[in-house]
Amino acid sequence: MTKFFLAFAFVMVLPFSAMAQNRVALLVGNTVYNNPELTLRNPTNDVEDLTVALEALGFDVVTAIDQDRAGFMTALDQFELAAQQAEMAVFFFAGHGVQVDGENYFIGRDFDQLDNSSLQNSAMSMGEVTEVFNRAKPDIGIMILDACRNNPFVESGQVVKGLARSRGGAGLLIAYATDPGNVAYDGAGENSIFTKAIINHIATEGLDARIMFGRVRQQVILESRGQQIPWVEEAVLGEHYFAGQAGIVVASSEYARELQAWRQISAQSEIQPFQDYLDDFPQGVFSQFAIDRIRMISQARAAGAPSGQSSVEILKPESAERVEAALGVLGFLPVTRDLSDANLAALAAAFDLYRTQLPNPDEATADRLFEDAARITIFLAATTAQQLRTDIISLSSIDRTLKVANDAYRQIEQIAQTNDAAIPLLETARNDITAIEANLAQVMDRLDESRLYYQQLIDRAQDHFPNRIDTSLMDSTGQQAGLSRLEQRLANDAALFISHVQNSTPQTRGTYAWLIDFLPDN
Repeated sequence: MTKFFLAFAFVMVLPFSAMAQNRVALLVGNTVYNNPELTLRNPTNDVEDLTVALEALGFDVVTAIDQDRAGFMTALDQFELAAQQAEMAVFFFAGHGVQVDGENYFIGRDFDQLDNSSLQNSAMSMGEVTEVFNRAKPDIGIMILDACRNNPFVESGQVVKGLARSRGGAGLLIAYATDPGNVAYDGAGENSIFTKAIINHIATEGLDARIMFGRVRQQVILESRGQQIPWVEEAVLGEHYFAGQAGIVVASSEYARELQAWRQISAQSEIQPFQDYLDDFPQGVFSQFAIDRIRMISQARAAGAPSGQSSVEILKPESAERVEAALGVLGFLPVTRDLSDANLAALAAAFDLYRTQLPNPDEATADRLFEDAARITIFLAATTAQQLRTDIISLSSIDRTLKVANDAYRQIEQIAQTNDAAIPLLETARNDITAIEANLAQVMDRLDESRLYYQQLIDRAQDHFPNRIDTSLMDSTGQQAGLSRLEQRLANDAALFISHVQNSTPQTRGTYAWLIDFLPDN
């Protein structure tokens, strides 16, 4: 009870409106409820530890602990004042949440009966929070909801598990602890598994907020072994950083640099970008693709215009967007083209180039184009999956090594308090930790690039040729599409990618749920 009054007094004595209005946060955590069955372990810890992390990043933070609806709304009103035109405004809730008739409610400490009257009197709705962001219009609003803990109302079947999916307005990012309809773990340690992941990554310099939450999702999926999959909904323009500013150059691993370069040129229609890639990465992961693209483009340019049915006639019945995507995958349209330019004449000119590199240009069809684009997408995904699997295993190993090194450092530190001979060992141990952390940063950097690219390949395949992503393509030599026969070591990952595309739904899109399939065995 004391903690409740202290938190409430803090909100009242130090109103948001009196604080700097640049980077602001309201952190709400309900651990203690009047109904003892609802008591949780970690929301207060989550709020306190996230407060420390955000204040270190320059945020003005107010916390509201163990509040009822009146306390929620007082803090929310003051948050709205502070969030007006703020650079970044963050709302965080840890505690019990329920969905009723498609609306999400964050439960106040005095909530005890699941009926409409009790909800209105004791809970704050997600819609009320969203409206605050809509009115305040910060550059970016971030709502973090660690509010899917299980509770007796769920267990009794009175409400559906978890929170309902909800989209915010422009400039709003909503991060859920788990996917819609599922339950998040309160955590056996000092923090929930979701909040712990946020604290681990939020201070990493130079990470756009969306990339940061990608790392959070990755950590939660790996740590829970797929039992909890965080969810993000966002309609955010531009880049926004918790730590560091736009334009900061972060040291990047060789593979991350390579994948960035490949993603930039992969849908180019000129030879020079691929030659530049080969000059920079002669033994790169995608070097064979670059060689094949140069051969394809050169062969197409050297050949004359195809005879037979015109490309305009072939493409006329097809979706211009779908044709453009397939030609882009194969390198016959530059990735920088404006979608408004996807007119039939422009697509037909690019399709002419595609036709001329086929053994028999007169056999070209739209179906063949989509099949070739699907095939190369599968191969690109399988190649990327190899790196994903390697780095996820490395990440697990480095995490264990770092924990051992930190434990050893603490032990040496204790010994050094009474034994001066141990003092020189502290510097050695600290240097070891620094080296391990640098290695970890490189692996995380690679995983960011691989994770984003693999998801991009899933989305592209699902959006434009889902029916073409099939195991029948795996045994094709595909020389006409610039592919060699899939090596046996890639076959399993090719099949895995196919299953990821086939199982992709609007509900799972962007969750990285497919990371479950790359988990190490132990």
